[in-house]
Formats: sequence, C-alpha cells, structure tokens
Amino acid sequence: MLDMPEPPSAFSWFWAAVSVCWRVAIVALSVAIWAVSASIFGALLLAASAPSAAAPVTSPPADQPAKLAEANAIIEIMFPPADREQTFDKLAADLAGQFRAGIPASASTDPGFKAIVDQYLDRALQLQKPLLRKHLPAMFEAMALAYTREFSITELRNIHAFAETPAGRHYLSRSTAILSDPAVAKVNSEMIADAQKLSMALITEMKDELLAYLKAHPEVAERMAAESKAQ
Repeated sequence: MLDMPEPPSAFSWFWAAVSVCWRVAIVALSVAIWAVSASIFGALLLAASAPSAAAPVTSPPADQPAKLAEANAIIEIMFPPADREQTFDKLAADLAGQFRAGIPASASTDPGFKAIVDQYLDRALQLQKPLLRKHLPAMFEAMALAYTREFSITELRNIHAFAETPAGRHYLSRSTAILSDPAVAKVNSEMIADAQKLSMALITEMKDELLAYLKAHPEVAERMAAESKAQ
C-alpha cells in the first residue's frame, strides 16, 4: 500500500480523513483495473463455472486423472510454461498502458504532476511482478481443476484436439496478445476513462461525507490517527 507522508499532529483529524480517502482511491483504482482485466481475461480463458457454496462435497470421478491430464495439456498450449512469466508481464504492461491512456488530460498537462503519476504507476507494476509470479503455479493448477469441473472428458479431448491443430494452437497461444491490438486497446482505454470518472465522483462524495463526519466526531479521528501511527 502506498503511504503519504505524516503531517503535524495538530492536523491529526484531517490526516485521518485524508489517509482513509487515499486508501479508498488506491483500492478503487485497483478494482477498476482488475475489473477490466478480469472480464477480458476470464473470457479468453473460457472461465469455468465454480460450484455453488451450498453444493455437497463429492468424491472425484473415476476419470478425474484423465481429465486433469487433458486440462493441463490444453493450458500448456495456451500458456507455454517457458513463456508464462513473460506473457503475464506483457499483459500487465499492456493494461497499464491502456490505463495511462485513460488518465484525464487535466492530470497530464503539468510535467511535474505527470512525472509523479508515471513514477507510481511504474512502481506499482514492478511490485506486482513478483506477486503475480508467486501465484502463477497455483493459478494454473486451479484453472486445470476448474476445467475438469466444467467440461466432460470427451469435451476436453475435443478441445485438446483442436488445440493441437495449427489454427487452434495459434488461437489459444495468442489469446492474450489480442489485448494489445490497437482496436482493443482503444476500447479498453475509453472504458477505463469512464470508470475513472465514475470512481472519482464516488470518491469525492465519500471524502466530503467522511470529512464532515470526522469533524463532527473528533474523538473518532483521533483514535484513527493513533491507530494509523501505531501500525
């Protein structure tokens, strides 16, 4: 989490409010980016349906090993193990570039302001890389398991057969590359810009309400400031 410098204690109530709003802004920004990427990425991966939380736990079917083998074979064609980190690094960079393109012009005209924004976006991207690499193996294991739940062994074999054809291998292995296509990037940037406008309007409303509440309840602001300082 990005932190802002600590202000004088005399403004502790104000700092508590600003600190909260700052964290909300970062979270809203992250949610906007991941909402866009997840919707597109989920479609590309043929997102499998998860079982209901109320569904009874059952034993794996007898053909589960065969289904897992087919699912893993499909995923290896979609995302060759040797290229996975590079593929996801490029995907993150493409999405970050589309996010930059959606930043309002008013926030990009001042060189100093733009430099700070670029610096933190670059830093966020670098910090995300080891986190993503840490979770990649588990993510692909989960994907394979999800495929076995969504598709029958016959369907998985048919998908695998298609994946082994030149057209199938090209389609599946290049699916994430479509995100960098100029037409797709343009639409994503426009969608991100609209999401930013909506988020900023909500953040402004909540900031005003939080400030008013903390001014009316200074004891809450003092407690929040103390807890934040102790962390």
